[in-house]
Amino acid sequence: MAGDPTGAALVTPPPATLTPERYELALEDYAIDPTLVQQADPILRDVGLSNDAANKLLPVARDIMARTQESVVRQIEGAAAAQKQAWHQAFVSDPEIGGARRTETEHFAAKGLDALGYAQGHPFRQALDNSGFGNHPDMIRAFRRLGELVGEDGSFVRPTTATSRNRPVWERLYPNESR
Repeated sequence: MAGDPTGAALVTPPPATLTPERYELALEDYAIDPTLVQQADPILRDVGLSNDAANKLLPVARDIMARTQESVVRQIEGAAAAQKQAWHQAFVSDPEIGGARRTETEHFAAKGLDALGYAQGHPFRQALDNSGFGNHPDMIRAFRRLGELVGEDGSFVRPTTATSRNRPVWERLYPNESR
């Protein structure tokens, strides 16, 4: 008071918060994992929060978590898009499969996928497109090689092809006999 030089009488202690024996946390439209409540219990007690005060913090904590998740998802999507673009650039600049050979490579790669039964619109092809793995130069190179292998033989003529079928049977059975 007037004779108290420290002023201790003017300081009033804060009202005592009543920390519950057990926190009953609830958030509208959300189920709260009991394990998380157990993990939060010592912190809530250390801060001295009542059950009502702890429940008032829950909507803010939910919003923080939601924004954090959105941020992480955006970072992952950005990194995936950058990787997809880097693979595409590596394909385009690759002298073996890209550049002037790009159209040819795309044709053979599509032919290879078709040969495996993954026609345009197949979920596997969509997964390659969506994930970006379809842009990976080694993936493109592999499907191109497969497409080349299953391609037509070209102008190679075998000696036993159509011309021999048109010959009479006796000439085919006894080719060294002259008539």
